[in-house]
Amino acid sequence: MRLDRRTFRWRLVGLALRQVIQAAPLEATLLLLLLALGGLVPVGVLGFTRALVDGLVAGLGEGVWGPWLWWPLLGLALAFALDFLLAPWVAYLQGAVNERLTARVHLLLMDKVGGLPDLTPFENPSFHDELQVLRDQAPYQPLNLLIFLGSAFRGSITVAGVLLLLLSAAPLFPLLLLLATLPQAILTFRLQKGVWEAVLFTAPEARRMRYFAEALLEADTAKEVRLFGLLPFFRGRYLEAFWALYRAVRRARGRQALGASGLVLLGALATAAALFLALRQALSGASGLGNLVLVLQSVGSLQQNLFGLVQDGGMLYESLLYFERLERFLALPPTLRQPPKPREVRSFEEIRFEQVGFTYPDGRRALQDVSFTLRRGERLALVGENGAGKTTLVKLLLRFYDPGEGRILVDGVDLRELDLAAWRRLVAAVFQDFGRYALTLEENIALSDLKHLHDPKRLEEAARAGGAEGLLLRLGPEALLSRAFGGTELSLGEWQRVALSRAFFRQAELLVLDEPTASLDPKEEAHLYARFAELAKGKTVLLITHRLGSVRMADRILVLSGGRLVEEGDHATLLARGGAYAELWRLQADLYSPDLADK
Repeated sequence: MRLDRRTFRWRLVGLALRQVIQAAPLEATLLLLLLALGGLVPVGVLGFTRALVDGLVAGLGEGVWGPWLWWPLLGLALAFALDFLLAPWVAYLQGAVNERLTARVHLLLMDKVGGLPDLTPFENPSFHDELQVLRDQAPYQPLNLLIFLGSAFRGSITVAGVLLLLLSAAPLFPLLLLLATLPQAILTFRLQKGVWEAVLFTAPEARRMRYFAEALLEADTAKEVRLFGLLPFFRGRYLEAFWALYRAVRRARGRQALGASGLVLLGALATAAALFLALRQALSGASGLGNLVLVLQSVGSLQQNLFGLVQDGGMLYESLLYFERLERFLALPPTLRQPPKPREVRSFEEIRFEQVGFTYPDGRRALQDVSFTLRRGERLALVGENGAGKTTLVKLLLRFYDPGEGRILVDGVDLRELDLAAWRRLVAAVFQDFGRYALTLEENIALSDLKHLHDPKRLEEAARAGGAEGLLLRLGPEALLSRAFGGTELSLGEWQRVALSRAFFRQAELLVLDEPTASLDPKEEAHLYARFAELAKGKTVLLITHRLGSVRMADRILVLSGGRLVEEGDHATLLARGGAYAELWRLQADLYSPDLADK
């Protein structure tokens, strides 16, 4: 069933209020009560002013002070005092609710994205765009929601109260004003939504702007930017994306301004007509002087509050749309199918790939008809040129993706039927793009098995195995590894030793090493592989590397080319065969030949 616009807006308000209440139930409830009380203050001021004027007229006739003067004066004093008293407490509660709501939004995004079991959504550009909008606006949209929702709520209370007061004095006045203001409110809501949709439609451009800006601002690219003089290039690309975004948003805002301007004139005419009717009623003696003063004072108050509601409503609608988008994003179904009754796995004897094929969502064919078996305790090496499918194979093994064709069996059971968390607990890995976290050295290593975070013996064993023992002795386990937070910055090679130590800290049954020595110097690489047999004792190892000198100690070597498995065997057998492996070996050996060195 499709909702009309009014129902849709109220649904958004309910959705956003639910998030506010869930973030800070007590503070949000108190804030709503204070805002409602604050909305009644202007109504009380108008009512007491009318009573005071009528009392003055009566007092002038009798020449004495009476209760008809004292209680309006007391009411006005209390109303003004209450207005001043409420302001700091409303600000206090808004700040408290904002902080908790902002934290809740960030936590919801973290839970959603961090809890995704696979990497498939990250291959989808629309997922990136939605996440970009939600993440970039998370720091300020909760505050906008509270400010504009609170202002609109308080203004609504004030408008309703003033209208009730005016009904007894000039019934046509509030009616005319509502008729004049309502079309503008509807138009503002619709056009504000158009501005928001323009921003969403051009979200890829906003993401490109951020990327090109970061290319010039980040330390990682600073050397090449200066060496190659890249400032004009990236600046130009930034401006191209900016103007595309600016033109789309400007058109939407232009329609909003033109439509609102036309309706302002209509509102002014309606206000003048209502004032004329009210004044004629007062002059004819149909109402007292207090009612006349009430009408005159209410003109500015009501007009200001009504147009404030229109403006606040338009800005509020943008925040409401943000929370609607957040709700939709959080409700996205997982792309990885989970079995209704997953099978527990505590160990394995063999892993078998049967005619496995995989194509990325963008159409890149990564693997085709790949079949092999990895047995418990075996050291298996994957080699091949860049783009051969080696890393994709690892991602399928860890079930970051599911195969498009074929299947992966663990002791005869399809990997898709296993308990995913239990399966991943059996695996430790060092990826090419390993994480470098602004945490202590101890935490960086122990991230792979946090329940043993404060186990110094295990920490020392893992650091020794991964080559980070010297770092541990020199810096200490509590050393913060982040220059941005006042800690120590490591070289890329040192970070790779930390990542290797992290993998060994887990003490998993299957150890996946994806280019584990890419950032190590030759001496450290030779030292690591000299200990390889000892380090891999009792573990099943899958080693991916471009450096063929490091695969000779593997029990078997798989050679991938163009996503296909083209050769399989040990080092000596593959050399003797004279195929793809032998050619790769010869090309790498030539790089170190004396003849080449002399040229």
